[in-house]
Amino acid sequence: MKRILIQHANILSMDPAVGDFDDADILVEDDKIAAVGPNIEAGDAEVVDGRGRIVTPGLVNAHIHTWEYQLRGIGSDWVGFRDYVANMHGNLATRYGVRDVYLGNLLGSLNQLRNGTTTIVDWCHILRDAEMTDTAIDALEESGVRAVFARGTVKPPERPGEVPYHKKPFPREEIERLRKGRLASDDRLVTLAMAILGPDWGEYDVAAHDIRLAREFGLINSAHTYGRKGKRVVEDGYPRLAAEGLLGPDHNIGHGNCFDDTELKIVLDAGCTITATNLTEMLNYEQPAMLGRLVKHGAMPSLGTDCDPYFNSSMLAVTRHAFLHQRELDNRSLWHEGAWPAKTQHSTLTRDALHWATLGGAKAFGLDKKTGSITPGKQADLVMFDCRGMNIFPALPGGNAAHIVVMYAETSDIENVLVAGKFAKREGKLVFDAQRLAGLQDELLASRLRMFEEGKFKSRPVERGPQPEAFFL
Repeated sequence: MKRILIQHANILSMDPAVGDFDDADILVEDDKIAAVGPNIEAGDAEVVDGRGRIVTPGLVNAHIHTWEYQLRGIGSDWVGFRDYVANMHGNLATRYGVRDVYLGNLLGSLNQLRNGTTTIVDWCHILRDAEMTDTAIDALEESGVRAVFARGTVKPPERPGEVPYHKKPFPREEIERLRKGRLASDDRLVTLAMAILGPDWGEYDVAAHDIRLAREFGLINSAHTYGRKGKRVVEDGYPRLAAEGLLGPDHNIGHGNCFDDTELKIVLDAGCTITATNLTEMLNYEQPAMLGRLVKHGAMPSLGTDCDPYFNSSMLAVTRHAFLHQRELDNRSLWHEGAWPAKTQHSTLTRDALHWATLGGAKAFGLDKKTGSITPGKQADLVMFDCRGMNIFPALPGGNAAHIVVMYAETSDIENVLVAGKFAKREGKLVFDAQRLAGLQDELLASRLRMFEEGKFKSRPVERGPQPEAFFL
């Protein structure tokens, strides 16, 4: 049995039954957390110094298109749905081959580990066939990340004589092959889910078929749901699905920020979960991220990074933004009610954002019995922040640990990352072989440039549009 003892750390367990500690230990035995508390005796364990460090659960990125990693740095000025679909699904995604998927998923997953994310929901909607699917899973497994592989389907441009993607039900043979084959078990590091079209992207019969297929195989299904009235493939899709009993805790909604109150109540009453990708939603949508509105209904948000072409897919950045974004909305709303500044502590706290980024994501995809908190018996998915560097120093002695992680910490402050008790990052460096990583980076760069050339794509400055006549405050 391999044993690791993290000693004298500041611990944010995110488990009320365990509590937090200014100076305590974590004992890891093989892949699990064995004990949390002061002065743990484990004479034969490998000791890791936790002094001057904060330990949190591993971050959970509940919505990322990992395959997009090699297309970074091209989309921050794009205008929402129009430019993303045209440039990605309409062009560059069609240039991906099997090796391109492997490279994007492997390096994208390693980047997540480097940034303190131990679990990703890989919303993989680039897959044309079984070979692509298998190589995407190969890459996740090689990286060492914990992953929910949400097997999706491509959205190619419509061509004469071909059935458009929004009329195509999910390929049953692929789910049957995976669920009866390499992803049959839910006790492995990489598990299976379905990334479906849903009623915003696909016809109603397609959405209903896909949800039934997921339930038949005991899988969570997740759908992109922008909720813009007049822009959906099926205008009343979610109320119809709810009426048929097809919505439940096994259905996850990506985004959902444009739902009106009636629609939101329908999906939450059905038990659906919602994942906010708040940086994307601030960048390209007319309604704010689904954070405080969920909390108001007694639901817990989960967070995701979404699209690498827009920005660095760091969960630290997303978590910080989620706190600030909702705090801004709280301030404006309280001011509108004549109740600002608040007479008590604010309604959104840094700890809330960290909760969304850990246990929120774990719960949304049925992993909360495995990960999301530092709880004895759970998997040892841990992040250690070194608070002695200039980003954080001298905040830790006497400072609030949740403030430090959410508002001060950067990737450079992440010293160690463990997934299932194994180091994925140690002493500030990925454990992954450095020489192999350098070769993969060269190969990924060639992949990127080849796709740009094939797609005749060039990132050009965009024309500046008019500002609004009045700012809505």
